[in-house]
Parts: sequence; structure tokens; C-alpha cells
Amino acid sequence: MSEATKTADVSKGKLMVEAIANGTVIDHIAPGQAMNILRLFNFLGKHNHITVGFNLRSGELGSKDIIKIADVTFSPSETEQLAILAPNATINNIKDYKVIDKYNLRLPLESVGAFSCPNSNCVTHMEKAATPRFKIFKQGDQVMMRCHYCERVFTREVILENNNLQA
Repeated sequence: MSEATKTADVSKGKLMVEAIANGTVIDHIAPGQAMNILRLFNFLGKHNHITVGFNLRSGELGSKDIIKIADVTFSPSETEQLAILAPNATINNIKDYKVIDKYNLRLPLESVGAFSCPNSNCVTHMEKAATPRFKIFKQGDQVMMRCHYCERVFTREVILENNNLQA
């Protein structure tokens, strides 16, 4: 079913979210991560038209979050930041109510400037010129991040908590 054909089906007890003409749909977000995405990209402080679904039923995940943002397309560096918050998410780029591009996110090898280092003794907290930078890798199912400067390794959850985001 195309984005344009999704409509409300009240007679069967289901309500579908309104389609967007142009923009991005972030689907298959782990439950609870949609708010982190909105905060990280400061969408709550802008005048974007946004539809957010929390804890929706999902055949694959059991439950999921979803975000539809009108007239926004993510850059490659933004999709890398997004992958840290929602590594299993799918991006759908919409134009004229149709999906023109769909892809799964992949964890980046590195994150630059998106998250601060939890180590209070890290040089990034003392020198303004030192932009926080992390190498990203998986250890089993756990996403790990190593600070470029202090070389401390943190779980994704510690990084998110340090940046006032929830894991």
C-alpha cells in the first residue's frame, strides 16, 4: 500500500496516520526512542509538521515507534546519528505521497559532535576546540562507543544518559 492510499478505516476499529506529501518517515524505531530522536534533532523547537506514534503494534518488533516529518530529508551524517539511537530503523523518503527511497540504517564507524563524552576529565570538556568524537562498534548485541580523546569506552546507554536522552 502506498503512502497515499493509507486512510482512516474507522469501521474496522483502526485509525491510520495521515499521509505526508513530502518528507521522511522513520519506521521500526525501538519503543521509547522517538522522543530521543525528536530531541537530538531539535524537532520540538522548530515548526515542522510531525506525526509521532508510540508503542504501536509491529509484527517484527512486537511494538515500535514511528515518526513522520513533513518537508525534511536527512543528510548522510544525520542518518548516522539516527542509527545510534535507532539502529534497526527504516527510513522512507516521500515525494508526492510516494516512497521514492527506502533503506535500513547502519551503525556508523564514528560519531563526531553529536554526543558529549561522559568522562568529566576528558579534554572535550576543557577545550572548546576539541569536538567530541567516538569510534562506534558492537560487542555482541551491545553498541559501544570509544572516545577519541580520553579513549574510554562507554555503552550506548551511558552516552545517551549523559546527553539527557533515554536508553
